[in-house]
Amino acid sequence: MTTFDFSSIEPYGNDEVPKALERLAHNPMYARLVKTMNPKIDFGSFMAMMECITTCDELQYMVMRPLIHQIVQRSATSFTYDGLENISKDQSYLFVSNHRAITLDAGLFDVALISNGFKTPEIGFGNNLMKNDFIIDLFRLNKMFTIIRDGSRRDFYNNSVFLSNYIHHVLFEKHSSVWIAQRNGRTKNGDDRTDQGLLKMFSMAGTGDFEDDFNKLRIVPVAISYEYEPCDFMKSIAEYTASTGIYEKTPHEDVLSMMMDISQKKGDIHLSICKPITPEEVGECARLVKNERFAALAGIIDKRIHKSYKLHRTNYICADLVSENAEFVDYYTTAQMEEFIKYAEHSSLKCPSEAAKEKLTEIFLGMYAKPVFNQMNDD
Repeated sequence: MTTFDFSSIEPYGNDEVPKALERLAHNPMYARLVKTMNPKIDFGSFMAMMECITTCDELQYMVMRPLIHQIVQRSATSFTYDGLENISKDQSYLFVSNHRAITLDAGLFDVALISNGFKTPEIGFGNNLMKNDFIIDLFRLNKMFTIIRDGSRRDFYNNSVFLSNYIHHVLFEKHSSVWIAQRNGRTKNGDDRTDQGLLKMFSMAGTGDFEDDFNKLRIVPVAISYEYEPCDFMKSIAEYTASTGIYEKTPHEDVLSMMMDISQKKGDIHLSICKPITPEEVGECARLVKNERFAALAGIIDKRIHKSYKLHRTNYICADLVSENAEFVDYYTTAQMEEFIKYAEHSSLKCPSEAAKEKLTEIFLGMYAKPVFNQMNDD
């Protein structure tokens, strides 16, 4: 039996917390980040409180929970959630979530759990975000584990096996839960779809019995929605440039996105913890041929997320604009539509041509409209 050393990717243990916090305290980037999240904070008192923290759980409860509340108060109209009745406090789960904001999705999920007496999960993040020692300390202190995404095809396979074994280790040996995005990277076009490769990765550390392996994992889909999509202008530009075949992520793009997640207006935010995937559903998938099993399971997860995704007036406005009709006119006013059209126009202000402007506007509106069409198609 292969023995894995997970020390390079797992969150810090409690014995590592004091030194990691000390490194943060002496890093000027940490002060800037905290003041960005809460400009009115008394940083001296804040650092005195930090000295009392000895575990990752204490850090999340005493520091991250109030800081995220501050982000919500400053940049959102409301944050609501539902579905806590679908999970138990004494059980571990594999939470598979749609992904719209780099750090805020998982941070808001943590807040919903902490505020109701649930333990927070370990959170998977790509190594593309681990740019420096400061980010590594900050993430690993917040129960984040590293997903290694680069390398050759052989490296990719070996890293997938390694990650699968780590997730099993967390669920069945640490008896903790895991949060992971349904696909690599954020959804940039509004179409939340689970990568079948992710499901195949989950099973790599299993017994090979599809039904038994996926029942043990206890998959719970999670849907988060924002009235104003985080980094919507950046996402639409990335989608546009990708469509031209010349898109290449800039070195600081992820860090800039994280900062915009914090500061950009979000309107209403809603998070839904969906019902777990049932043994009956897994059994139906297991009766299919191998590749179709994973496609069917991904479809079940997607349908849960699509149905639980809270649609906002911005989604309905864009659905009508894209379809060129007034099917959802009861969900918004004419003034609200006109206001959003002006907002959307900013996404194409610097376009070099009318054709480019038209394409970019189409992408921007489609990002907001797609969740509406997904719900309609899943009926």
